[in-house]
Amino acid sequence: MKRTGYVAVAAAAVLWAAGGAYASHLIHEGASFLELTESRAWITALVLLVVVGLRGRSAPRGRVHPALVVLFGISIAGANFTYYASLSRLPVAIAITVQYTAPGLVVLWSALAERHRPSGRVVAALIAAVIGVALLSELPSVLTSGHLRVDALGLVLSVAAAFSFATYMVSGEYVAKALGAQGSVLRGFCVASVLWMVVQAVRGRPDTLLTPRFWPGIAFLAVATTIAPFLLFVWGLERVRAHDAGIVSTLEPLTAAVLAFVWLGQSLSPVQILGGLLVVVAIGIVQVERPVRDEVTGGVG
Repeated sequence: MKRTGYVAVAAAAVLWAAGGAYASHLIHEGASFLELTESRAWITALVLLVVVGLRGRSAPRGRVHPALVVLFGISIAGANFTYYASLSRLPVAIAITVQYTAPGLVVLWSALAERHRPSGRVVAALIAAVIGVALLSELPSVLTSGHLRVDALGLVLSVAAAFSFATYMVSGEYVAKALGAQGSVLRGFCVASVLWMVVQAVRGRPDTLLTPRFWPGIAFLAVATTIAPFLLFVWGLERVRAHDAGIVSTLEPLTAAVLAFVWLGQSLSPVQILGGLLVVVAIGIVQVERPVRDEVTGGVG
């Protein structure tokens, strides 16, 4: 079961990478990243409501506090918004590297709140993944370029993106085990949808959503890069720990680099290739099974 969970999380990361690349194309064409985020939430909630209506509501597997479901939904909205907002104000390398410190935040939460001491396997995979993402995004070149200017608000947004992603993984792990993947994603996106309705009501006219040429792209983003990957990721969270899923999710920037190489003809430097190898190594390490004793007694005595 764990193996299928890792595969689901990896597939979600690949779809998110494709979605990020396509969303960047739409933004370059004049679409609002905020309205793209809103529309993905609204369409996801609507489609899943229809699916649940047709299939019938499944019984919950356990109980979960409503506040945790709300937190899950807010973290979905927050992670999407703050990540794209940070990209608009920071070098991509910094925004991506900060975003993918989220698995480390999950490990820290597990150690402090759940008194679950991380194994050497997790720590090694985490270090390899974060360094790999930094090299993939060419962070060393950006930092040593001599032309670096860090926008304070952009840095705050990128840190918020990391915390939102971490919160999404931690809360999603609990919600998914109680409600299942479909029930969790449905409720989470319903919460996010309500939040975005309030935001858009304040903003006024949604120009992107009223432009017909963006409609096919919005539909693609909603179905192929939102509904499918979120269901896969949350389904994976039912089977693997949140910090393991977070480390596997670093496949997203690796996939984005490969897509840029294949589709856009962008070259991959030796540093980026090394970073990609480190991410692959991290994903391999995290899937190595712990000894049974470690699973039972893991935690601070």
